[in-house]
Amino acid sequence: MNRPSRVLKQIFDTPAILYRIGLGWTLGRRILAVTHRGRKTGQLRETVLEVLLFRPENQESVVVSAYGTKADWYRNILVEPALRVRTGRLDYVPEQRLLTPEEAREAAVEFSERHSWEVRLVPKVLPAIGADVRKGLGPVEMLVSLPMVAFRPKT
Repeated sequence: MNRPSRVLKQIFDTPAILYRIGLGWTLGRRILAVTHRGRKTGQLRETVLEVLLFRPENQESVVVSAYGTKADWYRNILVEPALRVRTGRLDYVPEQRLLTPEEAREAAVEFSERHSWEVRLVPKVLPAIGADVRKGLGPVEMLVSLPMVAFRPKT
């Protein structure tokens, strides 16, 4: 798995910096910070992720694990559910669920319809950051090939 270049890494680190200094809310609901416990160390970790879809009716955020099942945050939440999610002005204890392949396809199609200009970047951006995707797939297929997780406030 390739890792992003130093310049790309600095660009992608900007949202994490904003969350660290208390300005994560300025990113709206397209970026979230998920707090989870390290599966090996037991230490609290925070990972900032891009939100594929936000559903206002239940305040659910759908995210993609770009590094597939090898991403540490993803592996951590499989062992112990996420402890906190912050997105926009929302800050909550989440209930999480892994999307089924059918739900992932629906989410990817909905994302492509809502964000037609951004979906065109998927085949360029995901390989550039070292995402766990096969080249040559279309944007929807690339997204569907990756694990998706939905977070929403616990009821």
